[in-house]
Amino acid sequence: MFEAEIKYAADAAFAPAGAALPETVYRDVYFDTPDDALAAAGRELRLRACDGTSVLTCKRPPFDAATASKEELETVVADGAAMAAILHSLGYAPRIALSKRVRRFRDAFHGLALDIAVVTVDFAPETFVEIEHLAHTREAAQAALPHIRAYAAAHGLTRECPRAYTAMFQANLAQKEHAPCTRTTPPSPRT
Repeated sequence: MFEAEIKYAADAAFAPAGAALPETVYRDVYFDTPDDALAAAGRELRLRACDGTSVLTCKRPPFDAATASKEELETVVADGAAMAAILHSLGYAPRIALSKRVRRFRDAFHGLALDIAVVTVDFAPETFVEIEHLAHTREAAQAALPHIRAYAAAHGLTRECPRAYTAMFQANLAQKEHAPCTRTTPPSPRT
């Protein structure tokens, strides 16, 4: 399926219209080769655990650079730990692990079924709103993007955030690694 998705920065209290679905937590592990060949090619390989279910997803390079919308191929797997072991035996290693707390909603707009997720991640204080429509073709997904923007604008969302969570995670990690050292121990007494 082609996922037409636009992510927005939002206030933590944002509550969209539409039918509320159960809140959930996604625990995502992104795998790559030791030389990060998948990331270099704009691809992602994710193993997600959520509510006792594991899902393996292959994300292809974005078909829309402005939004980072991607084609996603995914399947439910019976045993997440076994799948992680299989990926490891094939030469893939966990590169990023993150958790997303998600308040989910469903709505319709201009004839499109929309999934709306209000998301917080474990590595940053911001709140994000993902608005997505799943389409069978790239053309249908691209045609949905203006409708998603119109829906967002109607709900006061204007700050698009096209970076993937994986890119945000890596930027956050790099920022921590390059932070200046601060003194954490008291100075020794003078004698």
